[in-house]
Amino acid sequence: MMLMLGVLAAALSGAAAAAQPHILFIVADDYGYNDVGYHQNQKSSANPGGQPTTNAAAGILPTPILDQLAAEGIKLENYYVQPLCSPTRSTFMTGRYASHTGVGPAVIRIDWPYGVPGRETFMPELLKSAGYATHAIGKWHLGACDERYLPTFRGFDSYIGYLSGAQGYYNQAGDRAGVGANKLPTCLGPAFANNYSAVLFAEEAALNAKTHSGPAPLFQYLAFQSVHNPYDVPPVDLIDVNKTFPEIVNYERRVYAGMVVILDRMVGQVIQAYTDAGLWDDTVLIFTSDNGGIGPGSNYPLRGMKVLNWEGGIKAVGFVRGTNSAMAPIATATTTRQLMHSTDWLPTVCRIAGMSEPLATLPLDGVDQWDVLANGHTTKRQFISHNVPVGTKPVPYTVDGKTEYSTSSCMDAVDPRTGTCLPFGVTGSAMRKGSFKLLITFPGPHPWEDSSPAGTPQYTPGGRFPNGTAAFTPATNNTVPTPFNGTYFLFNIDNDPTESFNLAETMPEKLTELLADYDSYAATAVA
Repeated sequence: MMLMLGVLAAALSGAAAAAQPHILFIVADDYGYNDVGYHQNQKSSANPGGQPTTNAAAGILPTPILDQLAAEGIKLENYYVQPLCSPTRSTFMTGRYASHTGVGPAVIRIDWPYGVPGRETFMPELLKSAGYATHAIGKWHLGACDERYLPTFRGFDSYIGYLSGAQGYYNQAGDRAGVGANKLPTCLGPAFANNYSAVLFAEEAALNAKTHSGPAPLFQYLAFQSVHNPYDVPPVDLIDVNKTFPEIVNYERRVYAGMVVILDRMVGQVIQAYTDAGLWDDTVLIFTSDNGGIGPGSNYPLRGMKVLNWEGGIKAVGFVRGTNSAMAPIATATTTRQLMHSTDWLPTVCRIAGMSEPLATLPLDGVDQWDVLANGHTTKRQFISHNVPVGTKPVPYTVDGKTEYSTSSCMDAVDPRTGTCLPFGVTGSAMRKGSFKLLITFPGPHPWEDSSPAGTPQYTPGGRFPNGTAAFTPATNNTVPTPFNGTYFLFNIDNDPTESFNLAETMPEKLTELLADYDSYAATAVA
């Protein structure tokens, strides 16, 4: 389950390739599985029968640029992330599960005194050692209480964006910008008070491409705010959501549709900048969401949403487009259903960058998937830790004389700079082994949110007409499973992607096997 990779050395094990591709890593925030064009009303791993997944009243969201880019590469149809922002982004950067870094299952609040621990090696640090110019744009959400948690202290040459988990789309005056390793980014200031974030971030990525020069290959981590809440109406000169989507019944869904259109368009603007700068033919593009959709987003026919360990929270939109040149090509119009996880990006990106091994200071949970993507090989991954809280019983602690509850983990065990024991765990667990998925729900009342709650429905799009009729009615009935012994779910995801049929009672040997695997893995989590 874990790959030991030694200690970061001054010289890479295996020299970087003489010619290295540029790498563009784009993240969409809270992007619904059913909100990309190539999943809507189409066959997919979640919808093998090709049943309708939306309609005009519920919102058919056009994403022609993302659809085209995905068609020019490989779609990832068995690809998973964590159910929340900070945990997933930490897996991108470290190649390690959230339960090994200590970042998760919950997000890092901007006022909490910790971040991804300094003992972790970040992807851009490795890429810099391989000769890359590295730039981060957009949402960070990996720690901000100490300057050493910030992007320019973790391997990026420059950064522009916001450090928290969410803010208004027109509130960039307080965003940070800075150039230079180990230099503190400063506030953008009032001149940026009314910039729509998707435009600002795309323009910055385009500028980096335009001004890039010299022999160093370019790595950009472009983490859009789109389409996280708040659902701010995009600028009317970019899209008039009421004129463009008058058929969408729910107004918030209409605004969300406009946000998706702008996201798609801004990705296209960045690609055009790479093309104009002569970089595109030698660029590998990685596109991923950080978790499932929520609010007006749609994950249908998957069950659940962001925050939850059900498939709607963790099965991600993702694709990779290889270079047009011979540097790192990928066959066009391909799809893989090989199991992948967000921890895999670090070793895979390092492989793309020409490293024979991604050398890290701590054991990696990710596996190199480049041969799966480029050569159609079988993945080495057979296991995913979706969510493993350390402790499933309420542990009381006192804050200002009031009793609060958490799981049994403390961030000061991971990073002593925190100085206090703060909660970061929730109940509810999940893991994947081969085609089988184990979910553990918390039986009974508890003082915090469970991440695998029983009774979770499929996450349908749309809202309702004024007469109360649903904008979208699924073609098939929603079979909501019940937990075995009030606690356990077992699903064969390959056969049952909507998690409708609990096998825990009828397959006791498989349940016992996965519970033993879960206990074995949980023993390795930080405590």
